[in-house]
Amino acid sequence: MTLEELQERMLGEIPAMPRRLTDGARYVLDNPDDVVIFSMRDLAARAGVSPATLVRLSRYLGFANWSDIRTIHAAHLRSMPAAYARKASAVLAREGENDLLAEAFNSHLANLEHTASVNSAENFHAAAECLARADRVFISAFMSCRGPGHTFAYLCRMLRDNVFLLGSEATSLVTELSTLRSNDVVLSINFQPYSREINHIAHTVERSGASLICLSDSRGTPLTPHADTVLLFSPESPSFFPSITAANALVESLIVALLAHLGDEASERIARIEQELYASGTYNHLNG
Repeated sequence: MTLEELQERMLGEIPAMPRRLTDGARYVLDNPDDVVIFSMRDLAARAGVSPATLVRLSRYLGFANWSDIRTIHAAHLRSMPAAYARKASAVLAREGENDLLAEAFNSHLANLEHTASVNSAENFHAAAECLARADRVFISAFMSCRGPGHTFAYLCRMLRDNVFLLGSEATSLVTELSTLRSNDVVLSINFQPYSREINHIAHTVERSGASLICLSDSRGTPLTPHADTVLLFSPESPSFFPSITAANALVESLIVALLAHLGDEASERIARIEQELYASGTYNHLNG
């Protein structure tokens, strides 16, 4: 079995797994190199589960023991070039409270490096193509993800029509998605702990046949099995709240990919909108 086949099996099994097995599976999916680098005990500690959970996970997936999963990962790692960037999950040493700000900025940089390294140009192209051909674009971004969702909605409307940010009207999510069709696309931004809306999004996408672009912290979310394209970002932070720095960077990079895909048509549209903003007085005319 290849690593890709193992990951597909895990993604298919995650919805039915017990919660602790799900935690272990998500970590294995998102940190494949760690499976080879660390012992089972150390890996379990990093995943926040017990070593016995990883043993149960391997048996749940049809393997005799954990070493079978580790062998698959080792074979894949030997076939790959050296890692391009340090992992965003690397432990950032803190020498004192005065270093907290430096640690926070180092964490942002690590998150950006990780996000750049795990997302291929092909995935950006696939997501941009999906957004360009859709009749309508619905953006699902709630709670902490609302900021990146607003940014994507604002920028995407500069490039194309029929872009809707879910939850912005005085109506329910069920009503907003009741007309979702197969030629629409939903762009979801989410990270743990996932908001309750994620399950309704998954159900509605599956029912309607709409396309789904998932921007997430994990390949093992309730949405990713339904996604046409998955783009990953790291929300690691030394603070008490997850960081959305990498999510914002991912959103802006996806808009760049969409602009490149749409070409001159989008550039002309941006120029018209900019002229209208100046003409309406929305932008100030400042004398140089």
